[in-house]
Order: sequence, then C-alpha cells, then structure tokens
Amino acid sequence: MRKDLKIIIAVILFSFIFFVSVAHCYIVSDEQTTHQIISFKSLDIGQILQKAGLTTREEDVINLEGSTLSYTEKVTIARARPVQIEIDGKTSTYYSTSETVQDFLNERGIKLIDKDYLNPSSNSIIKNQKIVIKTYIEKEKVVNASIDYKVIYKNENIVAKGLIVKLNSGRDGILAKHYKEIYFGGKKVKEEFAYSKVIKAPVEEIYLVGSATLPEQYLKIYNMVATSYSPTFAETDSNPWMTATGMKSGFGVVAVDPKVIPLGSLLYVEGYGYAVAGDTGGAIKGERIDVFFYSTSQSNKWGIKNVKVYLLPGKWKFNDKLKY
Repeated sequence: MRKDLKIIIAVILFSFIFFVSVAHCYIVSDEQTTHQIISFKSLDIGQILQKAGLTTREEDVINLEGSTLSYTEKVTIARARPVQIEIDGKTSTYYSTSETVQDFLNERGIKLIDKDYLNPSSNSIIKNQKIVIKTYIEKEKVVNASIDYKVIYKNENIVAKGLIVKLNSGRDGILAKHYKEIYFGGKKVKEEFAYSKVIKAPVEEIYLVGSATLPEQYLKIYNMVATSYSPTFAETDSNPWMTATGMKSGFGVVAVDPKVIPLGSLLYVEGYGYAVAGDTGGAIKGERIDVFFYSTSQSNKWGIKNVKVYLLPGKWKFNDKLKY
C-alpha cells in the first residue's frame, strides 16, 4: 500500500513538474478586469486577446512585461478614450491614451504659439471636457492698384507753331498695396495697411506744343507735296525705326529725293517744323517730302498737304542724336 502511494505521489509530482515546465501562463490586465490564460504552446498577442475575449482599437496601447511571450507573461492594455478637440470652431473626435492636454497635442502634431488660445491648459489632465483651441494667424494680402499716368505738354521750339505732336502714349503703372490680416479662431479680426511698392512705373503721355516760326535765314524755298508716315512696317520700306542714312527715325526726320534735296540738309517744313533730310522712300520722287510722326493716327490726320520747304544753312552730322 505504501509502495502504491509513493507511485501515485511520484506521478502527481512528475505531472506537476511537467505542467509547470511546458505550460504558458498569460495574465491580461484590461484596466478594471484581469484575465488568466493557460496554454501548452506559446501564443501571440492576437491569440491571447482572442482567448480572453477582448478586442482592441488601433489607438489602444498594449504593453508586455519581458521581451517574449513565454511561461508567465503579463499583458497590460491601456484603453484609448475619446477626446474631443475644437480648433477654430471645427470639432473632431480622436481616441488617445494621452494623460495630459500637451501629450495629446504632441501626439496629434499640433503646435501652438504664445498668441494661440488653449483651454484647458496644456498641463491639465484630460477628462471629459472638450479641448478648445483658437489659433492666431497673420496673413499678408496684396491688392494691386492702378497708378494713373500723367499727361505732359511741353513747349517745343523745333515744332511748328500751332502743331501739337504726340511724342508717346501713356501707360498706367501698378502699385502693390500690402496689408496684414489677423485671424483669430478662424475669423478675420483685423486688417491693417503695411506698405506699398511700385511694381510697374507709369509712363507719361507727352505732347510737344509747337512754338517754332518761319526761319529768318534760308538758302532756298521748295514748293512740295508733303505726306507723312509713322514707325510701322506697313508705312516703311524696311525697319520702321531705321532710316536709309542709318539714323534712327524720330520727329524731325523726313524722307526726300536726294536728287532734289541732298541727304543731311537742314530744313524747315511749313506746318511741321525744323527737320533733317535723313531718309528716302520708294514713292518719294521729285518735289515730294515725307514727314515723320510717332502716332499713326496723327500721321493719318496730316494726310497730303502742299507746303513750303525751306533749305537752311548748315549740314546735319549723322552721328548726332535727334532731340526726340
């Protein structure tokens, strides 16, 4: 009998030792509840939770005591709870295990500046209250405004009295006005002027008001037919701004027939003003002269006229520049 009892005790002891040596014990702490799982094989986290009848969210934090799940292992679950946050009037709900407001903001990648509003404070423990943030934002607004061009009238003694010559067309400029806008809580609360900058200067429209009269000294008078042209390809033989002599086109440059009036001659054209014979033209033959205007409309207005052309003393130096 004693021998049988010893055998039974030995079997029980062996079984206990075998059980202890091969069994895995998992203690799962789920905040208020604890589950104990016994298994003869190693289990992964998913299997442990499944045997404990537990489900988790992605935001829940699961901690393990030890580096592997073997023998006796403690699994602790920190449950994420819903946290409401309102940013500039828009409310969102997130699940988090963060303890303090600052921890939660760090988790969400939300960075605040001193002028932002935060309630409750950053070191507050998160409870059931909503986190409210009102951001302070400064923005720059740029408004482009037109700068009106000026119209300038200049008295000019090379232009015949009674004639007004349009030297160039005016163009409006652009003024960029910079404003600082202040937004708080998603709403604009203030706007103030910062500075302005001219990004395109206006171009003055200039008119030459003639004051020239007939010259007192001249060498010869020609009675000629005067036409006019402006710097367009349609009205010139080649480059609108380059003459046959190489001088640049401009007011006071006229086209002549070199057989009648030598190139470089100084002239006074009745109704036009002082000029230099600096160009030729295919249609300018004999007693004809072609005067220059910057404006096509003024050229058209001139039309065809019978004028007196006065040949003046002196000669134009072609390396000299025109006044206009």
